[in-house]
Amino acid sequence: MSRSTEPPIPLCETCRSLDITAEIFFISPDDPSRAIRQLQLGTLNEVRNRAGCILCSFVAERIQASLPVGEQQAQRIKYQLQWRTYGRYRSDRLPVVDRARQIFLFAGSDGGEMTPDIQLSLLAEDAPEPDFHGRRIPKEQIDFNLVKTWLLNCLLWHGAECEKPVTENLSPPWDIPDIRLIDVEQMCLVKMAKGCQYVTLSYVWGSIPTLMATRENIMELEKPGKLQRLASEVPNTIRDAIDVTAKIGQRFLWVDRLCIVQDDEAHLQAHIWNMERIYGDSVLLIIAAGGDNAESGLLGVRPGTRDCQQTILPIKSTLRLVTTQVLEVLRGSTTYEHRAWTLQEEFFARRKLVFVGGQVFFECREARWQEDVVLENPMMRTKDRGWGRLLPPSEGLSVFLTYSQIVHNYTSRRLTWELDILDAFAGISNYWAEKFGATMKYGLPNVAFDWALLWEPQEPLSNRELGASTFPSWSWAGWKGCVSIHPPTNDSLLSPRGMQQWLTHHTWIVWYQWSASLNALLWDVIRERKNKPWRERAHIGYRCTNSVDPFGRSSHRFVIDGKSQEEMSWSLRGPAALDDPGFESSQMAVSGQLLLFWTVSARFCVGQLSKQEQSRHKVGAFAVLDRRGVASGYVIPDRGILAVLPAVLENNNKVELILLSDSSSTSMTDKQYDKAVENAEAQEAPPTESKTMVIIDSGPQIEDAETWNLYHVMLIEWRDQVAVRKGIGKIYKRAIQYALDPGPDEALARIENTVRHE
Repeated sequence: MSRSTEPPIPLCETCRSLDITAEIFFISPDDPSRAIRQLQLGTLNEVRNRAGCILCSFVAERIQASLPVGEQQAQRIKYQLQWRTYGRYRSDRLPVVDRARQIFLFAGSDGGEMTPDIQLSLLAEDAPEPDFHGRRIPKEQIDFNLVKTWLLNCLLWHGAECEKPVTENLSPPWDIPDIRLIDVEQMCLVKMAKGCQYVTLSYVWGSIPTLMATRENIMELEKPGKLQRLASEVPNTIRDAIDVTAKIGQRFLWVDRLCIVQDDEAHLQAHIWNMERIYGDSVLLIIAAGGDNAESGLLGVRPGTRDCQQTILPIKSTLRLVTTQVLEVLRGSTTYEHRAWTLQEEFFARRKLVFVGGQVFFECREARWQEDVVLENPMMRTKDRGWGRLLPPSEGLSVFLTYSQIVHNYTSRRLTWELDILDAFAGISNYWAEKFGATMKYGLPNVAFDWALLWEPQEPLSNRELGASTFPSWSWAGWKGCVSIHPPTNDSLLSPRGMQQWLTHHTWIVWYQWSASLNALLWDVIRERKNKPWRERAHIGYRCTNSVDPFGRSSHRFVIDGKSQEEMSWSLRGPAALDDPGFESSQMAVSGQLLLFWTVSARFCVGQLSKQEQSRHKVGAFAVLDRRGVASGYVIPDRGILAVLPAVLENNNKVELILLSDSSSTSMTDKQYDKAVENAEAQEAPPTESKTMVIIDSGPQIEDAETWNLYHVMLIEWRDQVAVRKGIGKIYKRAIQYALDPGPDEALARIENTVRHE
């Protein structure tokens, strides 16, 4: 009697070393960290040459179909397969651990690594337990029974964690005047009722003209059945969202295009400035991430609108691998992902139903579920992983860190109309105003203004073209391009306590906003105490104290030629600071754009940074040189080096910097500065010191912080007696006395004016 044998594994010798068995895809709770090796596949040609291997043939085919570069360049890229763990699982007796493994294909060049675009899971049918393994999906249409189960499971399993809106301290959306919803049963617009449960839609409008609510048709759209009769005029994405809302057992849907009267400016603004309430109170956000415009539709909602191709690789007769999708990869190159308006819509969502790549994904604060992986388990958690998405801050995440992440993400996105830069950020501004206990000034929180002002370009920026309207140059809103706001010295200073200590001991500027009648403090302790009891938010931003300094600082910083900081800064309280007869108020188009303040100004030369120093910056930077030629810091021009180089050369490489606040850096130590001085002195004897007396009080040290040996500085340029921000940087404190003649006292009177967009 012959014994049956398993047919040979159709794998090459290289791929056999992966040791693919059903057991290896499952992580035992007793052994959650068992190391699994990576597998180097080599170049595309090397993978192709192993044509008899089912895994290599599949990899080569997928690489060839989605090459992001030319064939010749692709041959320099080396590929590797990696085991990655996933499936966060929480139990009462064990910490949160991953419960499963998947195989990822990575492409790397010169040691770099790219996001995986191939993911292989064990087919759940062949697994000892189906949880966390691959699932077959219907080819032509989404199974909405599964989608409905996701929503019900979240409501049942996650409770208050997902039910509580981000905006719980704000008034409910039904208080917004004339707010309407689509009734998907009556197929018409209705007024939102108190306590109403509804779904929202986030999508890309595009430029294709389609039906929208106007003053002329709004009454007609409120008639039952009207949207059904106008079905051919309703964009595909909105029609599909109506269908989805009904399929998951909900009745009401909010869509901006139909629920806001688009040609009624008052109605439009009332909704724009309440987006955090509209999206935050929604039970679910439908995200049309895969579309370029409103006619793209939601693939898979209607039969035959998708063609999902899952590849199943038979490694053995009882062991099959199936391709599964990576949401971040599917979203990464979409128009939706780069649209500015959609950021706040997604930020406030409690739950999200994401349509992209012909599939649908469900995300909430506790879990992520998707069609092609079995993840529906009450102990499943993805929150620990973050999944690359921005989440509202919790007790464990600083509001300052989250704000900096939001600004970085938002400024990297695009707007069709540049004038929308603050409107598309309005909901987030309102949220932060409540979270910080702050007033937002052109997107910057006034309770930590000295920090928010330190935003740094991550690419060469350009002035935002707005016609007659304008935004100040001191705000990132005045520029097009991605920016980041880094901590003053280390990440610990983005904690509420660390930030307040830095603001208290390492800043000094008293900020005013110009107005035609009175120069108002940017942050007013008396007003802040009235708006919110100071005890409730004493740990956020500036201190609410009776300090001589209105921003709660510990002491004044400078005495220059006998004039104290207190004498200079408090002279700006009234309009007397604008007494210069050549200074016309017409130069200040909008009240609040102009900042008035006192600080130290000095001139330096600029030169070329070393390659090592330049590598620390994402965009080009100048070296700051004092009058001895000593490298004293750096400055990053907002528009890039090439854009400002002509003006710098015309001015004999001289620039004007103003001091903003204290800083430190592990890459800019006093030891390095001493070495730079020695190098300069070896070439030329140092000149006489500046005649100006500058007394610097470095203030108390923050616990465990580096020596505060640097200043944050702003590069400025004067336009009709108004200073314009041109860049940001850092210089050594000791370098200020070696500024170019006439020293750091000449420009004090002019700094009383402002920093404003040109």
